[in-house]
Amino acid sequence: MTKTLRIGIIDADEDIRFGRRMLIDSQDDCQVVFEDDSAESSKLRAPEAALDVLLIDHRVRGLDGVSLISKLIPIYQENKVEMPPVIMTGAYFSSELLLASIAAGATDLVTLDSQSQDLLNAIRSAAGSEQEIDFQSLKSLINQPEPFDYQTPNIDTSLAFLTDKEAEVLGCFMQCKDDDEISKELDMPKYRVRSTIKAILEKCSLATRAQLFLSAQNKVVSNG
Repeated sequence: MTKTLRIGIIDADEDIRFGRRMLIDSQDDCQVVFEDDSAESSKLRAPEAALDVLLIDHRVRGLDGVSLISKLIPIYQENKVEMPPVIMTGAYFSSELLLASIAAGATDLVTLDSQSQDLLNAIRSAAGSEQEIDFQSLKSLINQPEPFDYQTPNIDTSLAFLTDKEAEVLGCFMQCKDDDEISKELDMPKYRVRSTIKAILEKCSLATRAQLFLSAQNKVVSNG
């Protein structure tokens, strides 16, 4: 039996929420189980909704979507609830907004001019995606001819408290090595590589590996 994905929508526009709910609920494997239009109330309600994927619009009452993602991550962690993959939605596409969204902890950006199937594909991809990231695409996004400014969490203090093994794994990860390569280089089972990276994300209050890569750029990793 196919699992039904539990989807949340945070968007200030009621008509857009309605349209997306109709689209998502028309699918056999997806259902909207949570909606909100306010940053403040969503910070309280979203962690209790047991979501598989969360759509956050760039414009939310009380806060922009990028900032809301950054606020939600530590709230989920404080509640000991796993943060669902977040898809940022917006009026139009820009590489700058995509990078800002990823740096905040989102997995993707889908805009109003996208096809309906694009949103559905993004939802299913986010829910079923592997933990590893496409380093080449991410580095291409960073290394634009005119680089974009983007904000990442300050993880300097957290990095200072990594264990020796966590620091080793992070060092390999920042060299754009995948889990198999890290496993081979450090003679560590692949499942242990994944659990170690997950522990690093938790220590740094980060949501995704891509966010970790952006946040740890040019950082000196100290062994705690």
